Amino acid sequence: MSKPANIIELNGKRYDVRTGKMMPAHETVTHDGKSFIKPAAARPGVALDGFTPQHKQKLHPKTAPHPAQPHKAERSKTLMRTAVKKPAPATKSVAAETSPLRKHKAPRVEVDPTRIGRAKKFHKSHLISRFGEHAPLKALTSPLPVKPAPALPSAPLLVAHHETPLDSKLGTHPFDQAIHNATSHNQPLIKKTSRRHRVARKLKVSPKIINVSAAALATLLLVGFIGYQNMPNLSMRLATTRAGVHGSLPGYEPAGFGMNGPIQYKAGQITIHYRSHSDGREFNINQRSSAWDSETLLSQYVGNDRRAYQTYQDSGKTIYIYNGDNATWVDGGVWYQIEGNSSLNSDQLLRLAASM
Repeated sequence: MSKPANIIELNGKRYDVRTGKMMPAHETVTHDGKSFIKPAAARPGVALDGFTPQHKQKLHPKTAPHPAQPHKAERSKTLMRTAVKKPAPATKSVAAETSPLRKHKAPRVEVDPTRIGRAKKFHKSHLISRFGEHAPLKALTSPLPVKPAPALPSAPLLVAHHETPLDSKLGTHPFDQAIHNATSHNQPLIKKTSRRHRVARKLKVSPKIINVSAAALATLLLVGFIGYQNMPNLSMRLATTRAGVHGSLPGYEPAGFGMNGPIQYKAGQITIHYRSHSDGREFNINQRSSAWDSETLLSQYVGNDRRAYQTYQDSGKTIYIYNGDNATWVDGGVWYQIEGNSSLNSDQLLRLAASM
């Protein structure tokens, strides 16, 4: 007889596939899910759950196994049992002593009666007062009598006090007394030696000679400086006198130019030479006596060679500039000419003409 599909047998036990419950040996589930009770077989030794108990067999005494001895607890080897005791339960008296609310009683001290009798035989000194009653302290203060106020001085004494000079009563300070008796300010002043005297002492001459020499040297330097400043004017006065021309020096000097050499003169003509300090540019200022006027100068000299020129009016003078850096004009019977390779512009030429 085949097993139903909804029953599985494992290790001799039967289980329902749908519910997973173990089934008794006498219960069977059909294909339609219905279960019925199957009568158990009357076989000896078969259990209801499918296990068969084993029958005991008699063994020979020699082949029978020796029964195992029961296990006994082994005493601890690390704990010192001799030093550890089981704590006894606390009694009421111990709990009362350990309670924080218990009142402490004064310890009872038993003293030997012989010692007490021996102590009573000794006489107690009056200086010992540590354990006895303290004697009241006596006040060591006494009332201080009040001194009566001094009587006011009479009127004659007050007058005598005011009439007494103050310096006679007060002592004088030693420093003030030393200042009052000092006489160092009455000594004559020490004159400081002047530089002239020191120089004269080194040169072994009289100080008067040094003074005269210094004054002469200062005068010479002053005269030389004045002469140097007025040298052109002196030279122009000398040239005017000897040439017979009323000449003059220009008050304006172009930048970078200066007089080169003395003023040259001859009968009826004076020439002043100027030269550049940085390159080879130079020009001359010629002054001649002439009876021409500006129109005659233009027709006889400026326009005679048909050269280009420009006419300027400055300070009542008619100035003609030609050839770029040359100029000429007539003023007060003197004919002025500025000629040379000067590269001066028109403003510089006009300033030269206006300053003469």
